[in-house]
Amino acid sequence: MAQRPMTNIEKVTHIMTFSNYGALAQCFVIDALHKWSDLIRKANPDDISNGLISGDAWIGVANEIHERLNTEMLINDPQADEEQN
Repeated sequence: MAQRPMTNIEKVTHIMTFSNYGALAQCFVIDALHKWSDLIRKANPDDISNGLISGDAWIGVANEIHERLNTEMLINDPQADEEQN
């Protein structure tokens, strides 16, 4: 069977679901996102520009991620509806 590299979404899903440490991997990833987004959003744009991505863009995405991490995000869950009935 032909193989291809994983996409970034597939990689993150794999890291969060196939760890020998179980759900601790999910805690690690979420904690890393909290810490890294907080660090980047406070940085000087000139210090984090890398020639490909501007510091302002990094800070913008860090602010988005920080906001999402600190907002309760809900998803439609038909199974939860069945359990309530």
